[in-house]
Amino acid sequence: MVVHANVTVSKRLVAINSASSVLAKIVNMTVLLWMYQYLLKRISAEEFAILPVVTALMVFAPLFFSFFTGGVSRYVVEAFAKGEFERVAGIVSSIFPLLAAAALVFLAAGGVFALNIEDVLNIAPQMVGDARIMMFLLVVSFSMQMLVVPFATGFHVRQRFVALNLLGIGRDLIRIVLLFILLIGIGPQVIWVVVATVISESLHTAATFVMSRRMVPDLRFKPSLFARQQAVELMNFGLWTTLGRLGSVMYTNAATIVLNLYGSAVDVTSYHLGATFFRQLDSMINLAAQPLQPVMTAMHALDDRRRLGQTVFRGGRYALWVAMAVATPLTIYADDFIHLYLGDTYAEAAAVIVFFMIMFPFTKPTTLLAMTAMSMARVRAFFLPAFLFQLAGLVLMFGFAAYAEMGAIGVTVSLTAITIASQIFYYWPLCLTLTGLGFRDFARRVLLPGFAPAIGGGLIWLALKLALPPIDGWMDLIAAVMGGGVVYVAILAGTCLSVGERADLRAIFTRIAPIHG
Repeated sequence: MVVHANVTVSKRLVAINSASSVLAKIVNMTVLLWMYQYLLKRISAEEFAILPVVTALMVFAPLFFSFFTGGVSRYVVEAFAKGEFERVAGIVSSIFPLLAAAALVFLAAGGVFALNIEDVLNIAPQMVGDARIMMFLLVVSFSMQMLVVPFATGFHVRQRFVALNLLGIGRDLIRIVLLFILLIGIGPQVIWVVVATVISESLHTAATFVMSRRMVPDLRFKPSLFARQQAVELMNFGLWTTLGRLGSVMYTNAATIVLNLYGSAVDVTSYHLGATFFRQLDSMINLAAQPLQPVMTAMHALDDRRRLGQTVFRGGRYALWVAMAVATPLTIYADDFIHLYLGDTYAEAAAVIVFFMIMFPFTKPTTLLAMTAMSMARVRAFFLPAFLFQLAGLVLMFGFAAYAEMGAIGVTVSLTAITIASQIFYYWPLCLTLTGLGFRDFARRVLLPGFAPAIGGGLIWLALKLALPPIDGWMDLIAAVMGGGVVYVAILAGTCLSVGERADLRAIFTRIAPIHG
């Protein structure tokens, strides 16, 4: 363990925080899988399609606020690492008035949009009332969440991600209970998903505010500490993160709106189902890496570039192991999974899953690149190109959906093509530039060990797919996945771990052994 000023750099602490993040995400994904299957077997595609459309619209909401909030966590962590506690309060006090004004504007604009949602989107006439209510509830809930952002960075400063994730698990459990009560007690309607989400999110927001302020009392609003220069610095940082968020939104969510305008309800639902697996796995990996953000910021603040580079490469290797362990079998067995999960009505979702999974080999090697750019305050180099690449992807999506009429598969193909091109020709070289390391190191320490288990396991999964009879039950699918999984784990443990990683694993098993002994 290393202590940099007021920020602790500990592999054990990061590992615990990351594990709790993964657990929280698994709970959330389990709820989603159950909810989607339950609803899609009981309501029409037209009714269900309102959910992905409304939630896709709300994904644009952070763009309204990230101009103000994009740099808050980064600058608060940096100030705390340097012991500048008065500056922590100054950062909060400088940005909160602007954020409050933005929230009022957002509430007004969101309310008007909700009242006229049927004039903008293709909503079935009988579902207009529900769509209005769902949209307005989400607008109010999100406004509350954004107002709390400057006061909620205590979890990042103190690296209390376990506590933050426990709050998230509590939120998800409340949502599960409410969903069961509403869906089973009253009836299967898609509006209950939003009602349960808004109630649980509101409780989570309040708890986050209270706990964060207790961790770092300096996270307070004091009008006399408002500093125009500080606000301008935060907004300059936020400008580039806003562009990055816009690119991220266009990355997967804009396709839902495009399909709503140029496709069918089945297209919208099939795309949403396929994209959900990508988003959940991607966000789980990002959440697991989130505890590294304050650590990497502290490394840069104290000019520890060597450890920063090592951390980036290690993160890319770990991300590849996790992503490919899921993406490889899901690519091979996507059609079997969708058939067992929902039947043949949404068979197109299998192809959507495959194209999304193809992205992971190209995005995960640089999974910590955005964090690196933020830690080094090099946000323009990362987020401006991200926006431009995804803007090109949006143009392709319109072409595939409106003119080629390729539906869900077409918009996914456009995303995959842009992603692969941008990673190989820009983001991989940028990663090497920011870390100061060469491609030979990148290949030796990230790509080769990262892909080796997927190659070995993939050969087994593919052989089982071709050699065995067609899968007709969940147990057959589980057995096939486990067959390749054994080879995946064997190659990973036998040839891909470094000496230090083996020592860390031995230490973990040594601690676990007495518990079961």
